Amino acid sequence: MKSGDPGSGAERAWGVEIVDGLEVTPATAAGPLVFSPDGRLLALPGDGEVRVWNVAERRLAGSYPLKDPGRGLAFSADGRTLRYLSGIGSVVSLDVSGLPAPAGEGQVAAFSGNGRVAAKEVGDAIELTDAESRRTLGRIAAAGDLAFDATGRLLAVAGDPVTVWEVASGRQVTSIEAGGDVPAVALSPDGGTLATARGTLLETWDVRSGRRIKAYEGVGDLALAFSPDGMTLAAGTRLLDLRTGQVTPLDLAARASGGAAATALAFSPDGDRLAFGLEGGRVLLWGVHERAPIGTIRTGSGPVDEVRFSPDGGLMAIDAGRTSLWDVRTLREVGQAGSWAAGPAFSQDGTRLRGVALDGSVREFPVDPALTAQAVCERAGGSLTREEWARLIPEADYREVC
Repeated sequence: MKSGDPGSGAERAWGVEIVDGLEVTPATAAGPLVFSPDGRLLALPGDGEVRVWNVAERRLAGSYPLKDPGRGLAFSADGRTLRYLSGIGSVVSLDVSGLPAPAGEGQVAAFSGNGRVAAKEVGDAIELTDAESRRTLGRIAAAGDLAFDATGRLLAVAGDPVTVWEVASGRQVTSIEAGGDVPAVALSPDGGTLATARGTLLETWDVRSGRRIKAYEGVGDLALAFSPDGMTLAAGTRLLDLRTGQVTPLDLAARASGGAAATALAFSPDGDRLAFGLEGGRVLLWGVHERAPIGTIRTGSGPVDEVRFSPDGGLMAIDAGRTSLWDVRTLREVGQAGSWAAGPAFSQDGTRLRGVALDGSVREFPVDPALTAQAVCERAGGSLTREEWARLIPEADYREVC
């Protein structure tokens, strides 16, 4: 049977290993598996979400939340839309037209702190993109873990040696021999200080001169983040005061995390909050001045790959398999953005959320309600009629939104 044939044996054929290490059986799905008409995509409903797989390459192409799912899951005739019937009787449509056919083993990518510049690994080089205009800025002959400064002026690339590059010109600013392969790097917001982690050793470097500032034994961690003022460095569950060299273990944070390793770190724009992304799909929000946990968010079971605060600090974007938006004050989920290969990052004005898609392109969706309504209106070609509103949104009174 061909992999794209949605015949009677499709579920049995896809009962084992869609991707390495993942078994998909009727018992693991919340409903029947559904192929797109051309056989290119396979939709697998699960607990609160539907995952869409690329059939030819047997790779995940995207995931979408299922809000109040009722029954039925079907592709449109052109394969560009996935639909299901909600529990209140309305039909929910998921746009899958933009899902790329993934290639390669993964995507190494990063955004500058202001979300303006994106960098992604392409072969043995790093391709730079202006996320506002989608204009390619050039390529850098390096490969490894990536870290920008706040404005996207400089980019650090991990490895042996660690290199720092000027984005605008593609010129190498410095090359640092740290005594071996360095898997994790971070740049201070102003680009003046580089942090490198290799095993349990953490070192800070002066970017301009390439000289080492200080070495911290027993502090190295793959999760690194500078505070907005550049004076504090978070390394796992430790805070380093870069002015005094003092290291402060955050024992309460370590206990609150339940022993789970930190996989992502982010300071709020005012430096008062520190978010710990953890293994097991949790994010711990920590009060920097209070030295105490504020609350915990659970996004799922997979590790948290990225945490970003919005420019005003009111929202957190959390990437853990798929990207979700959370209100920082209430710690409640307020939206979903599907799946990225890398990201997310807020635009400078906080109205849009950006990510690097599985095909390497930079994509965005509106966070601001007015922009969201505008995008929906453009796609729908105008406002809903009263009859359409009553059928699709019966729980709310009719409003002219376009």
